[in-house]
Order: sequence, then structure tokens, then C-alpha cells
Amino acid sequence: MPGYPGAGKAYLLNENQQYLCWIKEAVAVGESSFAVQLRRNRGNFYPWGVSVELSFSANPGAFQCDVQIADTDADANYITIGSITNVNAGFVGRLDLTTLWPKFLRLNMVSLANAVNVTAQVTR
Repeated sequence: MPGYPGAGKAYLLNENQQYLCWIKEAVAVGESSFAVQLRRNRGNFYPWGVSVELSFSANPGAFQCDVQIADTDADANYITIGSITNVNAGFVGRLDLTTLWPKFLRLNMVSLANAVNVTAQVTR
């Protein structure tokens, strides 16, 4: 998938769904992913939360991938609320969010030392 396509193209992500923002892609430094629109809970019995998982095809070296949120799907409205900067032995890193209520979420690759492919999955 190409990078962030602009406002109005976010994928609606319901409870118990996943979306692949990047699929085995060579992501350029500074590139933002497709956004997801996080559907609001329909009842208080379903816990709110979202997780982001990055999977690299090989050792990414030093990297930083920012998780960004906004209430309006416009490039200038996104703010960084967390970063993934390390991976396990299988080259997978993740970030869980449980106390925030944004409408939109996307990823931004701030730095990536090695030329590796990236798969990014957002789970609601």
C-alpha cells in the first residue's frame, strides 16, 4: 500500500477486527500509513483498546515508528502518542493503547536503519 492518501480515506475498524496498514512494504523514512477510524463502543461491556504490531522481514536496526492519533483525518491534525523502538528475537514490536479515545489512528516511520520490509497490523 502507498503511504497516507489524505483525508476521508480511513478504514473503519470495528471491535475484534484487524487492519494491515503496511503489508510487507519497504517503508520510507517519514512516510505515514493508511489511517484507521476506530469505531466507538456500543456498550460499556466491551473494553476499549487498540494495539499496534510491527513485523519486520529481518533485523531493522535502530528504528522509531510513531503511533499517531487525531479526531479529524487531516495530515496536520495527527499527534504522536507513543513510539515503537524495539523488537523481540522474531523482529516484532508492539504497543497497546487502552485509555485514549481518538477517532483516527495511523503510523509514521520516523527512522529505520536497515532496508527491510514492514508489516503493520492494528487490532481493535
